[in-house]
Amino acid sequence: MNKKKHEKKILVVDDDKDLCNLISDIISEEGYIVQKAYDAKTAISKILDENIDVMIIDNKLSGSSGINVIEQSKFLNPGLKTIMISAYGNTNTKLRARDLGVYDFLDKPFDIKDLIKTVSELIFNKNQKIYSIIY
Repeated sequence: MNKKKHEKKILVVDDDKDLCNLISDIISEEGYIVQKAYDAKTAISKILDENIDVMIIDNKLSGSSGINVIEQSKFLNPGLKTIMISAYGNTNTKLRARDLGVYDFLDKPFDIKDLIKTVSELIFNKNQKIYSIIY
């Protein structure tokens, strides 16, 4: 399906290469420009080198965490909008993500339609969503 092209760049960060590629392919089919990173170091490099608008990031990364990447990205690209995904989304992680301005936190497994909807909301709406934290 070839949808309208968007100018927005989305960075997908997940050390599960299959999932990272799947998410990237689906987001790309929606017409967005997509970059991929399988580790924190590559993610930070892309945030520095590219004009990334939105980052979709897993919390558990080899040798680091998505939270650490988000903390660093706040200094490198303060306007970067973020969606976090994780199979290990405990309350403390969700609270920290919210404190860092993460737009939404999707627990794995998630419905890909929910992710696409969240990306669209984030890009085209100006209001900052505050997701609820379920204990």
